Formats: sequence, structure tokens, C-alpha cells
Amino acid sequence: MSRRRQRKKRNEDSTSDTGTDLTDVTDIADLAITTARNDSPKSHKRSSESSRRRKYNSTPEAIEEIVNETFFLKHEENRPFLTKKRVVFTAGIIFGLTIAWLMGQRTTEISNYISLAFSDLDFASILPANILVDELLGNITLFLKPNITLLEDKEFYPALDMLQKGVKSNFPVVLIPGIVSTGLESWSTSNCSRPYFRKRMWGTTTMFRAVLLDKECWIETMKLDPDTGLDPSDFKLRSAQGLDAADYLFPGYWVWGKMIQNFAAIGYDNNNMHLAAYDWRLSFYNLEVRDQYFSKLKATLELAKKVDGKKSVIVSHSMGGLVTLYFFKWVESPTGGNGGPNWVNEHVESFVNIGGPLLGLPKALSALLSGEMRDTVELGAFGIYVLERFFSKLERADLFRTWGGLSSMLPKGGEEIWGNESQAPDDSDDTSDTYGTMLTMRSLIKKKENPSELSEIVKVRNHTCKSGVHFLQKHTPNKFNKMLTRNYSFGVITDEEQMQKVKEDRTKWTNVLESQLPNAPDMKIYCLYGYGKETERKYYYAREQLEDDDDDDDDVEDEIQEKRKRFRDKLGGLLRNVFIDSSVNSDKDPRIKSGVHNGEGDGTVPLLSLGYMCVKGWKNPLYNPAGIKVITREFQHQVGPVLDLRGGENTADHVDILGNYELTKDVLKIASGNVKELEDRITSVIREFAAKVKL
Repeated sequence: MSRRRQRKKRNEDSTSDTGTDLTDVTDIADLAITTARNDSPKSHKRSSESSRRRKYNSTPEAIEEIVNETFFLKHEENRPFLTKKRVVFTAGIIFGLTIAWLMGQRTTEISNYISLAFSDLDFASILPANILVDELLGNITLFLKPNITLLEDKEFYPALDMLQKGVKSNFPVVLIPGIVSTGLESWSTSNCSRPYFRKRMWGTTTMFRAVLLDKECWIETMKLDPDTGLDPSDFKLRSAQGLDAADYLFPGYWVWGKMIQNFAAIGYDNNNMHLAAYDWRLSFYNLEVRDQYFSKLKATLELAKKVDGKKSVIVSHSMGGLVTLYFFKWVESPTGGNGGPNWVNEHVESFVNIGGPLLGLPKALSALLSGEMRDTVELGAFGIYVLERFFSKLERADLFRTWGGLSSMLPKGGEEIWGNESQAPDDSDDTSDTYGTMLTMRSLIKKKENPSELSEIVKVRNHTCKSGVHFLQKHTPNKFNKMLTRNYSFGVITDEEQMQKVKEDRTKWTNVLESQLPNAPDMKIYCLYGYGKETERKYYYAREQLEDDDDDDDDVEDEIQEKRKRFRDKLGGLLRNVFIDSSVNSDKDPRIKSGVHNGEGDGTVPLLSLGYMCVKGWKNPLYNPAGIKVITREFQHQVGPVLDLRGGENTADHVDILGNYELTKDVLKIASGNVKELEDRITSVIREFAAKVKL
């Protein structure tokens, strides 16, 4: 039977069953339209138009469209004004904006109410616990961080412009990333780790899934053994390898990705460009003990010279600069790489130090002290509440203290560099509060007979850089203190004889003020960094304590101090009652916000740490006996396009500067050997700061 006959037969059956011809539906629709619009002066005209449409188009789709249109028009016209769709939609927008404005206020009655309402929700149990969550979070990430190709027309610029001008690959390049920017893969086979085998527990969306759905396992995986500073017994993480180890931290968020693109545009590939990824949690000493990191880096540079016949350019970012300087001391030392006193000069053409925290940063002190920083205290009451319930500052501090690599960025140089209680080199003229007191601690005394009551504030103690590090060591577990002592030193050496005595002390190799640059007179050092962004410089802390709990035991006998220390360790060894006092703000000085006093820098590292050694410290033969030429080039931060969440081509933010066009040009010129025009470009006040440092 033909399809036409089958269709006709079905229509006849339908007519016999319902008593209605299918074609009558059009008449029903027409009747509905006429009824709905019989009071409208245009009803006859519209009805005629509908009839004409049906005459030439009576398909089921057209009929359905007419019926739907009729239904909604009829009901919309009969609705009260306040219930119409446009009115409700507009009211919803106004209501949403009102709630958003109220949530942004610092008086947090609504925030507290909402936080209590959500306090019993277990988000981990709500989300689906399967591997498809990776894809879900990946899509969310791409939504929050728009694809860079949608924001930029020039993906391989400025390199393509430079290529037309004759700039091309020359020296082999080794990239050394900073802290937290390298992906870490799980190689554990314990029960909770098996679903994540060879997946990144730091980096990619797998990290988000693990944190949201399996937080305890994630924390245990990310921790290091507090005694050895190495892997715990049941967990093992290793850094990813290759150029993709640190090109993107997670989808849409580039780290070295744009720099690698530009290198490729002038002729580089994975034969003459290497990314020396490492486990940034480890102390520098343990990088060699566990992973033979510096031995591998030494072999990479030697092979590059053997293959290409040229010395290499090392390009580091952030903590990668400290790793590079440690490597220079290690490779020359007979107790380290045993490369001899001339090895660096023979294998390294230039050292490009991008945003290196050469003298450390206060942010590391606050993170290790209480697990807090500006990013956490500026979330507002509701944000802080949610964060504390999900991943408290005590948990964060406990995790951070096992990361020996983070401790390498504690402030170095003491009061000589960072200032004392009366002044600091980077103090501004328009404020009466000095940066020299890196921590201002006020004690909230609780009555012993009624601990729930607070008496008046009876003590305010100021800590300089030196006493602040001492406070950290004194009030944290002995295991953490021993780790610091084994790996790091934070002082200053101003005497050549003393410098030679500690030459083989590896704890000094992490401190540019207690060690010397390598014997490499032919090598050049380029300091490239940004400024012009508010940067954490000082913190206002509060501490709750009982009346007889004396915080200041500097004058107490050593035996009593040790007893107190053991007692604190039994309690968990954490400063559970110490926190950044987010109520501290200043109308006179807008740089004091939420308990943080901001200064000049790149948003993460203060200008003093970025530039002092470059413009003054390494001009001193004590720290630079070989007379290595040091060139400093600064980049002032400029706000980028609104839609570009990474700041645009002129940003000087600590991480986003890796996408800065001018900085990229400088790096490509150094790698290609076109360095004639690269001289000092210093436009900040770093020289004024440096002149106030008396060493």
C-alpha cells in the first residue's frame, strides 16, 4: 500500500474514532482567535491574516503555532497588570540587584542570616560523585574564564611582528615556573587515591572535583611528611612533565601558555625549549634528594650546549628565580653538583628573572601563621563563613606548613631591609603608620572566671620582620620549626670573611643576602617585574587569650619556654585563636583595608623585594664578586579591557605579566641575542627605597 493511502486511511480512522475531521482544527483555532480578540478594533484584520496564512499553509506545525499564539495572547490580555510577564521579569531584576547590593555591604545581618540558612547543607552529597563532574567543572571554568581566543585577535603577538623584523630562535631556552603553577599528578595506589591515579591533584578540573567531593583525601594527598618534608607513607605526588606541565593551570587559565606560543612563533619547539617543572611543595634541598631535580637540570643544560653548541637562556618566574639561584650555588659546590667554579659561566648565557621575590614576601608569613591572606579576608562575612566551613584557616595553615617550598619565600634581611618599629625604606610620606611593624598584634583578653567575656584590650605588640618570623617559629609545632632550621636562613651577612665561612652552608643558598652570585662574568642577569598594584605589606592581627596566658615569653628562661612549647604542641601546635582583624580599616589611608596594609608592588610581591637586589644589592662586590651585569626593566601596571579577565597586553600583575607584550618582546630579544637596546628602564621609586637601606 502506498504511503498516501496509508495516511488517508489513518485520517479516516481518526475521524471515525473522534467524530471530528482533522481539518476542523483550523476552524477551532480561527474561532479561538476571533473569541479572544472580539473586543479589539484590529481583530477582524488579524483574523483575516490568519485565514490567509492557513489557506496557503495548513501544516500541523502552522496549526500548532496558531493555537499556541491564541492561548498566550488570550491569557496575557486578560491578566491583571501586576501579573504580566514583563512586569514580573522587571521586578525580578530589581529584586536581584537589591539583594546583590545588600550582600555587598559590610554590615552583615542578611549575610549572617543566609549563612545560617545554608550552614547544614552538605554540598559534597548534593553533587554527583562520578568522573563526569570533571567535564561539568571544565565547562563552568570556561564560562567563568572566557576562552582567550574570543578575547584577543592576536594569539601569537608580539612574536609575529618581531619575526618580520628578523628576530628568530637562537639560544636554547629553559623555563622554570614559580610556586603553585606546575601541575602535580597522583601516583598513589592507596584506597582513596586510586580513582585519581595519574590525574592532576593540582591543576586541571580534577583538582576541583577532588576538593569538592573528596576533600579529606585531597588534603592528605597534598600534604608532605612534617618530619622529613618528603612523601607521606601512603601518598605520592609528582610534578607533570613537558611544556604542558605549566602552560595552563586549568582550562582557560594560562600561565606559561602565551609565552610558549610566542617562542614558537619565532622558531622554538620542544627540541630547543624545555620547561623544568618541579614539585613546588618541596624544600629546595629535598628537590634533589627525592627527584634529583638539580642533577636533571644540569644535564639538560649540558645536553643543550652539546647539541646546539650554545649556552642556554634560563627564564624563571616568581619562586623559580629562587630555585635558579639555589641551582647556581649547588652546581658550583663540591658537595652539590661539583660542576666547578666556571660551570655557570660556560653553560648559561643569561638569567631572566621575572617577578622574583628575591627578599621574600609578607604574604608567606601570614599564610604560614594563620592560613590567611588578603584574598581570604576580603571575601566579606558570608564568603569567609562559607570558606571556613569548607576549608578553614586552621586546615590551610596546617597544610601550608608541610610545604617546605612555601617557606622559602618568608621575608629575608630582617630589620635592615624591611624596617623597624619606627620606619621602613618603603614608607610613604602621607601615612603615620610604618610598614616596619610587619605584624601588629592586639590581644583580646578573656576573663579567667568567665572565658566567654572579653575585657578591654590591654596589650598591643608590634612585630618587625625579624620578630615576626620568630613569633611564627615560637607558636607553631616543633616539626615545622625544625624544618625551617634545616633548610632556610633569613639574616644578613655584610662581611667577606663571614661570607666565605658559610659558603658551603646550603641553608644560606636560598638567601641572596647570605650568599654570592656565581663566578659567571659573561652571564647577564635581567630583572623584569611589574609595579603599580596594591600589594600586601603589613597585617593587623588579633588574638584571644586568657588572662594568665602570657604571649611574650622572650624574657622567660629557656626551660620554661620549652615546656610551653611542648604544651602548645599537645594542643595541636596551631595558633587557633590568632586571626587577621578584618575590622581594621582607615578613612585616612585607603591602603589599610580589612586588616591588611597594602604597599607598592605587583599585587603579590612588594617592590622592595622585587627590585632592591637588582638596583643596589648586586652592585655590591660582596654579593656579586664576578661583576655580573644586572639589567633592570620595570613595567607599570595598566588596567586592561573590561572583558579581558587577565588584564590585557599591558598588565603588570604578578602572574598575568607573562602575557604582557612589552615583557614578551624583551624575553624574545634576549633568547634571540638582540639585546643591544635592552638597558635599564626604571620608572618606579625603587631607587629611593634602596637608598634608605643601609647595609
